[in-house]
Amino acid sequence: MGKQLKAKIGSRQGIPLQVILVVPFVLQIFAAVGLTGYLSIRNGQRAVNDLAVQLQRSVSNRINQHLDDFIFTGRQIAQLNAKAIELKALNPEDLDLLGRYFWQQMQVYNLGYINLVSESGNFIGVGRFERNSPVTIDILSPQRFGNNDVYIYQVNSQGEPATLDLVNKTFDFKQEPWYQQTVEQKKPIWNLFQWIDPPYHLSLAATYPIYDANDRLKYISWTELRTWEISSFLRQLSVSTSGRTFILERNGLLVGSSADEEPYRLVNNKPQRLRGTESRDPLIQASVQYMQQQFQDLSQIKSQQQLEFWQNGQRQFLQVTPWGDAWGLDWLVVVAVPEADFMGQIQDNTRITIWLCLIALGTATLLGIYTSRWIAQPIARLNVASRAIAAGELDLVVQPDHVREFEELAHSFNQMAQQLRDSFRALESANHELEQTNADLENRVHQRTLELSEALRDLQQTQAQLIQTEKMSSLGQMVAGVAHEINNPVNFIHGNLNHAKSYVEELLTTLSLYQKHYAHPATEIQQYAEEIDLAFLMQDAPQMLESMQEGTRRIREIVTTLRNFSRLDEAETKQVDLNQGIDSTLLILKYRFKAKHEIPEIRLVKHYVDLPLIECYAGQINQVFMNILTNALDAIDQRNSQMTLQEVQQNPGQITISTELDKTQQVIVRISDNGMGIPESIKGKLFDPFFTTKPVGKGTGLGLSICYQIVVGQHGGKLDYISTPGVGTEFIIAIPLVAVVQ
Repeated sequence: MGKQLKAKIGSRQGIPLQVILVVPFVLQIFAAVGLTGYLSIRNGQRAVNDLAVQLQRSVSNRINQHLDDFIFTGRQIAQLNAKAIELKALNPEDLDLLGRYFWQQMQVYNLGYINLVSESGNFIGVGRFERNSPVTIDILSPQRFGNNDVYIYQVNSQGEPATLDLVNKTFDFKQEPWYQQTVEQKKPIWNLFQWIDPPYHLSLAATYPIYDANDRLKYISWTELRTWEISSFLRQLSVSTSGRTFILERNGLLVGSSADEEPYRLVNNKPQRLRGTESRDPLIQASVQYMQQQFQDLSQIKSQQQLEFWQNGQRQFLQVTPWGDAWGLDWLVVVAVPEADFMGQIQDNTRITIWLCLIALGTATLLGIYTSRWIAQPIARLNVASRAIAAGELDLVVQPDHVREFEELAHSFNQMAQQLRDSFRALESANHELEQTNADLENRVHQRTLELSEALRDLQQTQAQLIQTEKMSSLGQMVAGVAHEINNPVNFIHGNLNHAKSYVEELLTTLSLYQKHYAHPATEIQQYAEEIDLAFLMQDAPQMLESMQEGTRRIREIVTTLRNFSRLDEAETKQVDLNQGIDSTLLILKYRFKAKHEIPEIRLVKHYVDLPLIECYAGQINQVFMNILTNALDAIDQRNSQMTLQEVQQNPGQITISTELDKTQQVIVRISDNGMGIPESIKGKLFDPFFTTKPVGKGTGLGLSICYQIVVGQHGGKLDYISTPGVGTEFIIAIPLVAVVQ
């Protein structure tokens, strides 16, 4: 037998010890070095991404701030001049005075043009034609000059017309687009228009119409901003070596950019607005093309977008931010930054890291091979001795090695061999006794395991009942406290509002009588009445009291609904309307259905039929509705967290509740959702006590177990579900019309 065992051991094929010592060591070094290199490259890439995002946000914020200031100035001057005319602080017919006043404003504000036109045909404007040209005063007055020519004057140091510079023949401002759009919309607006004559400015006009008491248009106050101011600011911004900033209208036309080009091009000596896809700058052109491919229609961009795309094999970072103002401007601020502007130093560091990793890996491999040989030789001798002992040669002695640990191992091995010889005989005698007692021990352990399993199930059921009782008791105390604390002050307010309404009506009637019989009160009374807008107060006070009554009535309904939901003041069964119980539960959970940030609200669809009253424990049935609806809302929230915002908006969460009375005189309640669904692997455990798939602290695993006990155990009904993973779940509650209440 010893020879057979020796032959069997000697024929085993295994992995050499030297390989075991070298390979894991080399793999560890390789993993450590590779992980270090990977993390270095990844951290560098992440740093580039973070730097690009921070840079884009900073630049975008500066552009938005500049636009706010720039646009606000033009809008404010147009509005201030209009208000000054409406308040008669300025005489709109005194063209000389208006010219000096507008000239003073041009000295203070960075505007292209300040103008006032009247329906009578007058035109007075102050501004610059070129970027660095002097300010001129332009006057069109048929009454003064007897024609429709615009006389353009050079201005002296006092802001007065000094020298006639040129005459613009027969100018009809009523044919201009800014005038026609303002008349058509009858409100302050912006007009972005292209000059058709040199110097071909792309201008932004803020127009403010002024009407008389009969709502007839009298004047239009407007200021003109030049978009080259925006482009100049964009070129001054420090983005990156080859980064670009530009501003688009929603139709894709350029407003301004940091590129060395104008937002228009000449076609047959006529200016034509330039689209972003027609820009001579490759990065601007590629960015707009990608935006149009990504969104189809640029008007769909409602919030800041952080995008990436590839151009000529290089990644480009793109940030798009909507910007607008109260008068109708709706633009897109775009910051495009090439990744290559940041990657030069990182790529050099990456190459150095890779070479260092390869050198470290080679050195570690050589050291591992040498060390493994030194360790493997004495272990190989021990291996030969072990095989001999396994073959039955217990008298074999191992010679000690020069290494202290191996020398101690050899002595231990020799002692072990001696102990094996002694123990082998003792084990043979004890083996027979153990075989006899082992069977009896297994039988006792199996019986005890069955008893403990049964006790554990009883304990879980009892614990679930205790938790349910405690929850319902706490809910009853809370509702009683809320009803007591809210009802008293609400009833007091609701009752007194009737008296307050009566008193206010009597006071208003008295005041109306005073106004009727004393139509001309003292000046102080009349001024105070105008200051507080007495007519509005007399009209709004009764409406305000009625809204307060409606509010107190709503609070009383909410308290009643809370009491109906809990039903904790009814210890016995009673006949209830399950539709009402469902609505009471939905009111408690109403806040869970509301929209959160940009996630739309969860839709609620109800298909009720008229149900007969059913005798049951109303509070417990409401608790079943509460648990199932809460699980449905949690499933929808989990689904939303795993979807993109656009997917959620396209397919919002929905809960559908329906009731019916079937032919077997059972009330059927169906509650379905479009959440994550229930995986097949856990469907058999769903109603087990303390089984839950929610994170620690999010659920106890008792909800569905308690629901099953209430519906099936206490009311003789049925609780079942249908679920498709990724589609949703429907719970079906069936309660007999004459419930078997236990």
